[in-house]
Amino acid sequence: MRTKLILLTIPLLLWALLGAGCGDANHGAHAKAQKYHCPMHPTYISDKPGDCPICNMKLVPIKDEPAVATTPAGPEASAAKPGQYTCPMHPKVVSDGPGSCPDCGMDLEKVPPADPHAGHKTAAAPAPVPGRIAISISPEKQQLIGLTTEQVAIRTLTQPVRSTATLEHDETKLARIAPRFAGWVRELKVNYTGQKVAKGDPLFTVYSPELFEAESEYLLAFERVAQLRSREDTAQAESARRLLESARRKLSLWEIGETEIAALEQSGRARDEILVRSPASGHVVTKNAVQGRAFMAGETLYEIADLSHLWVRAYVFEFEAPLIKEGLAARVTFPYLGNRSVESVVSFLYPHIDPQTRRAEVRLEIDNPQLDLRPQMWANVELEASFGEVLTVPANAIIDTGVRLVAFVMRDDNHLEPREVTIGARSDDHYEVLSGLNDGEKVVARALFLIDSESQLKAAISGMGSAGGHNH
Repeated sequence: MRTKLILLTIPLLLWALLGAGCGDANHGAHAKAQKYHCPMHPTYISDKPGDCPICNMKLVPIKDEPAVATTPAGPEASAAKPGQYTCPMHPKVVSDGPGSCPDCGMDLEKVPPADPHAGHKTAAAPAPVPGRIAISISPEKQQLIGLTTEQVAIRTLTQPVRSTATLEHDETKLARIAPRFAGWVRELKVNYTGQKVAKGDPLFTVYSPELFEAESEYLLAFERVAQLRSREDTAQAESARRLLESARRKLSLWEIGETEIAALEQSGRARDEILVRSPASGHVVTKNAVQGRAFMAGETLYEIADLSHLWVRAYVFEFEAPLIKEGLAARVTFPYLGNRSVESVVSFLYPHIDPQTRRAEVRLEIDNPQLDLRPQMWANVELEASFGEVLTVPANAIIDTGVRLVAFVMRDDNHLEPREVTIGARSDDHYEVLSGLNDGEKVVARALFLIDSESQLKAAISGMGSAGGHNH
């Protein structure tokens, strides 16, 4: 009987000893097991060395880190004390030493000393950007990826507007010769378009039965007044003077000058032919007069333009039209004249858009004393539209996601914070900031897409961790 008990007891003792030894060995191996992670992607952890599947960097051993405590969330959660370390994205994580956040893998940040002005009102924290979170990056890594920053500042924002243009004669310096009576052209003194004339030069002679009749009426009235001067019949004399004044006004309305009327009174004969003279100096731009041709009252026979002053008609795109204001300085350049340029200002904005080209038209004015510039010549125009002193951000610091505009703000602790930005006016290298950034802040200008990718990746991993919880 005793022998049987001994035989049963021995296996039980062996099983207990072996089980306890294995348990201690497993516990020790687990406690001493080395883990590896990626320096650029701390969330990737492996049990053995190798390459990161995200960036192919060599995995490095994870150093022993102080225990990290997690404070309960909610209104009664206790904040980290100055000198302790906490996660920027998960404030409930608190540690007595540096390390990594167990939720998102971000480096823990040291809590700064208490601010003596903490009780004062401070600006509200910026709203989070969907799909992106703040990240931390060491100075060594910043240098490795070529990260640089630029400052958000108040600047005079300007935008150059460049366009093509054509030269035109000044419409306000255009003289039109259109007789106010009907007749026939007898002889031309100016025979071709483009001919230069001076004020008072003869243009052509005309025969007009209407003009001959009007001059005859004037001579009759003039002689009647002269006959009644020696008589005492004041009523007839007054009637004759009114008739003479009416005939004289008719000739004046037909643009018969005082000199010609005086010559008519002196000769006492109505003319069957009259010489028409140029009313202004310039060049003939329109010539409809032909020798022997009949014309109607008011028909234009000549147009004479003063080319010493020209208009420049510039064409700007529809979206640029709101930037152009009257009085805006401009430079007009003529490439075919050795890039000769002249300064001008915008004098008029045409109130229409060309339906074919979708362009607006702008008028400038230039002097042409040498007459070497000609209507219909091409020119280049450059205007400098100014938006005044505004808050600006460098254009290369903005990422357009298609849904929103994002910039990354660099804090003093190498913490990169994504901000949604609203912009206004744009120039070649700066944007006007309407909201999202403050004067003096530094924003990432180079390596921006690397930073944005890292922010999106960590946001995605953090979201997965929050959704799935922790497995122990």
